[in-house]
Amino acid sequence: MEQFAAWLIDTYPLSEDQNRQTLKEGLKLFRQGNVIHAYQEGSSLTGKVQDNGQKHVLLDAEIGDLSRCSCGASTLCPHQVATFLTIWSQTNTIASLIDAWKDEATENIVPVLASARTKEVTSFEDTSLASWLDFVDYQHAEFKSSIPTKRTYLTGLTHAFFPKLRLQAPKKAEIRPLFLLHASLYCMEQVISSYDSSQPYQYIADILHRFVDIVEEESKGLFHSAIAFQLDSLLKESRQLIRLKLLQQEEPFIREMFYVYQFTWNDVFQRRNWMASELKELEGKDSLQAELAKTHLLFLQKKDEAALKLVRKNGNQYAPYVFHWLQALVSAKAKDRLENWLSTALPIVTDYIHSEPTYDRKRQLTKHLLKLLTDYALETKHDQLYKEALRKLMPYSYGEYEWFLFETKSYRKWVELQLWMGFELSGLEAYKLKEIKKADPYALFPLYHVAINKALEQRNKTAYKEATSLLKALHSLYKKEKLEDVWLQYLQQLKEGTKRLRSFQEELKKGRFSYD
Repeated sequence: MEQFAAWLIDTYPLSEDQNRQTLKEGLKLFRQGNVIHAYQEGSSLTGKVQDNGQKHVLLDAEIGDLSRCSCGASTLCPHQVATFLTIWSQTNTIASLIDAWKDEATENIVPVLASARTKEVTSFEDTSLASWLDFVDYQHAEFKSSIPTKRTYLTGLTHAFFPKLRLQAPKKAEIRPLFLLHASLYCMEQVISSYDSSQPYQYIADILHRFVDIVEEESKGLFHSAIAFQLDSLLKESRQLIRLKLLQQEEPFIREMFYVYQFTWNDVFQRRNWMASELKELEGKDSLQAELAKTHLLFLQKKDEAALKLVRKNGNQYAPYVFHWLQALVSAKAKDRLENWLSTALPIVTDYIHSEPTYDRKRQLTKHLLKLLTDYALETKHDQLYKEALRKLMPYSYGEYEWFLFETKSYRKWVELQLWMGFELSGLEAYKLKEIKKADPYALFPLYHVAINKALEQRNKTAYKEATSLLKALHSLYKKEKLEDVWLQYLQQLKEGTKRLRSFQEELKKGRFSYD
């Protein structure tokens, strides 16, 4: 590694303008997280760089002149610099390399670089994002070298590394939240880069969401101080960085990076002229990430028709993200906007819920959506969309649908729902049956008829006794409804149909059932 660094410094001295420009552009690509999958294998250093498409870099640590990049450059290019910086930063500080590049004579460069590992970045400039990132990067390298095994790395990020950064953050109230926001984003990048197929996705996602929560919290802390013009330079750099992080993020973690974008634009970059400028930056980009960013900016500007056009265009891809926009409208009690959004989003979201792989996930999302729709119904006094969702989300909405029908005294539909679900009379709540028996006895007829038939199908004496007991209860319901003639017809048909079941006929006699 030091040998390649020495070749780099010797061959491309910073006394030349072109080399300084190459380093500057390489640093920018590195700091913006454009380098992905960078690693060292033997004397080869390999990486991919996102820069108007993906560039493939191969560096030769022993013979630097053999290094190449798919961008076609015949000499050192920013992609090669960014790839080397990424790998170098895993065990050294960037500051050590830059200092050596600027100051040291060629013959002394290797020992200086070899000893640079011990050079500490112990402070940062309060108003320099680059300084913050260098500081966090150095602290991360120190942390990573101190952990006993890789197994403790991810838990260490949340329980050791980030708490230490919190203690080291600037004390000034107006910039402290922004520093912690970037520290959280840095940690998210490390978590994402450590993900591989051997790790459960949900485990990684849970860790990421801890940092997403911190981003949301710190964004809210910046709501008022972000208006101060002395932060404009930091905020401009932050906007550019967060946009690039989102645009470059690949699945399966686009959602988490979009939350960062969403929360920061909700509270930190909320100036209208900044939104217009951001939309210009996103023009011509049609990736899912760019479309999401555009939709959120349009949403914040209340340009709902343009935003919903993108929702309809992207369909199911947007489903996981729609919940946040709906929640924001519910919280703001923006009932007119919410109705407009729901009419477009509800079919998309219900299809998405049905497509989820596990019952628990389907139930979780159903519960969340119905809670939003309940709040909407209470606010607007309109429950049509809520009832529509209840029907479309069955069976995952059973608990809410059953309660809704009972509370609205739709007893016959309540009974239909129990029969559709295949629930037995004996398993239903007694107080609800008692209430329906008082208010609408006729509604319970189908439940009793089905229960009697199921008992008879068991073909044993215990079941026949159960069937007879149910018949007595059913007879009392017929009496309440003054349908004795219908009851007698039913009883006659039942006796005729079961005349070969002698044990049941005996139970009927014991129960004093007759045709008269």
